[in-house]
Amino acid sequence: MSKSPVTISLLLDCIGGSGRLQLSGIFRYIHEHALNWTTVVDPFNSSSIPAAGYIVDGKHAGEFARIASARVPIVALGVERRLLPKSAASISTVKIDNREIARLAAAHIRELGRFKSYVYVHDPDRSEWSVLRERNFRKLVAGTGVKYAALPHPAKGSFHQLLDTLSGQSGPVFVFCANDRCASNVLSACKSAGVRVPAEVAVIGVDNDTLLCNHSDPTLTSIEPDFEREGYEAAKELDRLLSGPGKPPHRIPLVSGSSMVVRASTRPVYSAEAIVQAGMDFICGNFAKGITVTSVVRAMRVSRRLAELRFRQVRGTTIGASIAEARIRHAQKLLKTTQMSLDEIAADCGNGTSGSHPAPGRAPAARVYWLNNAL
Repeated sequence: MSKSPVTISLLLDCIGGSGRLQLSGIFRYIHEHALNWTTVVDPFNSSSIPAAGYIVDGKHAGEFARIASARVPIVALGVERRLLPKSAASISTVKIDNREIARLAAAHIRELGRFKSYVYVHDPDRSEWSVLRERNFRKLVAGTGVKYAALPHPAKGSFHQLLDTLSGQSGPVFVFCANDRCASNVLSACKSAGVRVPAEVAVIGVDNDTLLCNHSDPTLTSIEPDFEREGYEAAKELDRLLSGPGKPPHRIPLVSGSSMVVRASTRPVYSAEAIVQAGMDFICGNFAKGITVTSVVRAMRVSRRLAELRFRQVRGTTIGASIAEARIRHAQKLLKTTQMSLDEIAADCGNGTSGSHPAPGRAPAARVYWLNNAL
């Protein structure tokens, strides 16, 4: 005779993307381990549904007083210590690693490498996780000599305070927001004030709420915590507590695995001149290394079609012709200042290597062309 199903109450905020991912992780654990659980998700009146165990997030912290009195296993997802009941010793906790999130934000700064000021914007409640993110972010960017400021969420002050602070920073400014909702509001404030994103202010959020991120203007770069794994670990811990009465609760190691999703709010926007300058800088530094048009385009970080279009627009010539021009100028200098042979000059300019010299009298047409121009 099969055992009766075990009722599990999941008090999760399933409106946002994080709650749905947590729920996905919980369900994955249940299916992988063939658990005979009946799950009740965010019931309107959970007190009327007896449960053998609970998984609860911070949005439902008000339920703790009631469900703790039931003396059944409870796993709290990302709940602050101050919100846990005094009987917190009987509650296991699972949390996202906020230090890792701060590290990813700081690493993104290094990738972009163009900021003179850093700003962190808290969530409206200045939550524990927001404080942890700000504290770790501040430590990571300390000692760089870059101006730093931490601000309350605009809802706690005003958009004017935010914009005044941003305008008072040395630009460009990197703004790290506690979450995507906060970042979306910052983007709206910048747009209203005519602040260009990302040219003047780059903005990054946390949660990767795709509805907000993809429909912000511009689209929002965000750090995506591994909420699915968080839910999985919560179900695993609840299963452990249910498997034997009296088992002590755990403080699960912080859930890592966050990742960066880059969108337009931090993606550099280059002018035609800047795109071409990146290509010319690469050509001038590498023309003697046998570079090709493809390698120049790769350094410009745009499509080949756009790269060629911008070269014609700005310089009135092609990328290939610009490479040849750089080599010719170098060859002319060598002819005037050295006693090198033509083959040696060709090799030094990137038009020949020690293993690829042609037989005497059979120089490739391309080499003859540019040597004639150099002469």
